Amino acid sequence: MPRVYLISKFGDVLLGLSTGVWAYYLYERRLNRPDGERLADLVRWKWAKFQDQRRNRVADQEGWEEIERELRAQGEVLEGKERR
Repeated sequence: MPRVYLISKFGDVLLGLSTGVWAYYLYERRLNRPDGERLADLVRWKWAKFQDQRRNRVADQEGWEEIERELRAQGEVLEGKERR
């Protein structure tokens, strides 16, 4: 049985996604939710949380790199004292 498309293989996907997003937008508008309780607010909050976690991971990695440099420097100093 051949596949049947309304528009095209990818056009149907875009049509479905845009229709769904538009329908949800109208649904949220009709509910009249207070600020801070909308989907857009939740997405912004989750994105900010993700960015904070990402920054913390980068800071942690930089901290570990600094510790490794200090340990290598101490190891080199100790190796130099052992040779004397």
